[in-house]
Amino acid sequence: MSRPGVFSRLGLDKSKLVRVAQFELAEARRSRLVSVVFTLYGAGAALGAYVFSKTLEAAEGAVREQMLGTMSAHAIPEDIVRQQALPRVISFLVADEALARELSGVDPLALFYGFMALELVAPLVLMTSGGMHAGDIASGAARFVLVRCDRLTWAFGKGLGHAVLLGVGLFLGAFATALVAALRGGIDGGSLFWLLQASTRAWAYGVSYLGLFSCVALAVRVPARARTLSIVLLFALWIGHSICEGGYFTERLPPLRYLVWLFPAQYELGLWSPRWSSSSLAMLALVAIGLGALALGHALFRRADA
Repeated sequence: MSRPGVFSRLGLDKSKLVRVAQFELAEARRSRLVSVVFTLYGAGAALGAYVFSKTLEAAEGAVREQMLGTMSAHAIPEDIVRQQALPRVISFLVADEALARELSGVDPLALFYGFMALELVAPLVLMTSGGMHAGDIASGAARFVLVRCDRLTWAFGKGLGHAVLLGVGLFLGAFATALVAALRGGIDGGSLFWLLQASTRAWAYGVSYLGLFSCVALAVRVPARARTLSIVLLFALWIGHSICEGGYFTERLPPLRYLVWLFPAQYELGLWSPRWSSSSLAMLALVAIGLGALALGHALFRRADA
């Protein structure tokens, strides 16, 4: 007699889970959500990379102007100019000095994509996937699906579909950034690998918010209300993290410092680290936050009327 697998012990039907995710991706293609994701992530990343490259050229020009006092304009090598200008750019993206030194060998455009992916993935997830469960419940589509599968499988299957969609969008953005970098001067293999790393880490960061927004959608089950509350939740998480991170409130209520690990923003610095030991732990924690929030949403939806 075979032992039950992990999915069975969790109450999930693996084949139906995959089927729900596939249906969600097919529905995204039919409703042109895929086109929206490709435009936001792909075209947005390409445009942002182009604008940033122009900004970087301006920064290099400023460094060259400062160096003209000691060297002639024709005697200033491009690599020295880039070496002097790059720390200014990295210090803007990353506040930690030790981490900034570790990132000094990465192409600036690749760093820019990593920064923008982490900063914008939460609002983009809200735009493309916020209220997804609530939409099916309100339209009555969920009732037809729940005849063939249980609520847990349906809830996690839809989440899996949108997690795949998020990953595709982020990797498309990384490809667009690499293409701009190649056209404007070339990009090395190390920076390409960093782009892949940045996409993977931003995906984990986005999954945490995907789970949190799904929890709200499963709890309220009304699309407009779910999106409104998700926006409120997004700002509440940012403000709550700032409060728990340190300052007036934590000085008077020290236990608040332990709550900081419940906020996705707490793991951003770990995601920036080139060391996989630091970034992997941060990614696991973020995925756990997303799955935990989705499980909480299912618990609230389990006994509700679909």
